Amino acid sequence: MNNGVVTNKKLVIHRAGQCVGYKNLPIYLPDMRVEPYNSTLKQMAVSGYTVFREDFPNGWKVSVSIKKCDDFRATANCRAVLNNIANSDACTLLRVGAMYMKYMENMKPKMACPFRAGNYTYEKTLVDDDLIRFMPGSGKTFWDIEVIGRVKERIVTCIQLQFKVIPKRGS
Repeated sequence: MNNGVVTNKKLVIHRAGQCVGYKNLPIYLPDMRVEPYNSTLKQMAVSGYTVFREDFPNGWKVSVSIKKCDDFRATANCRAVLNNIANSDACTLLRVGAMYMKYMENMKPKMACPFRAGNYTYEKTLVDDDLIRFMPGSGKTFWDIEVIGRVKERIVTCIQLQFKVIPKRGS
């Protein structure tokens, strides 16, 4: 049960980090560490850092693409589920809050507009299964999510999240 929501599925993170081929963008997120948090409960945690190589006083526009895949190999068959969901800009998303804000709260220094150049540390944070509520599928389902940030037409960040959804044991 998470925040009152019962789920018979579990989220297993495979990778969270910079999109392949985009290492030199102004906002750089090396692959985050994914490690056991509580082995008895089979919980995972993520931690890492982000480098802002320049200031972003007005944030950036955010778009998200979601693909459902057969697995995580480079040659995997993936199908687009949602493309270019234009949420808003990063500053507005921080102000209004969202389901991922609990993860953003563990950034040091705190993420806020205007964004300043520097290193931001992401402290060890428990990954819970809340996100699964928004992802359809049953059995083993592999997801590849790409979050792209743009200032005008210039790509300033590209983050890739890969995870799978599996049935919880005993479900």
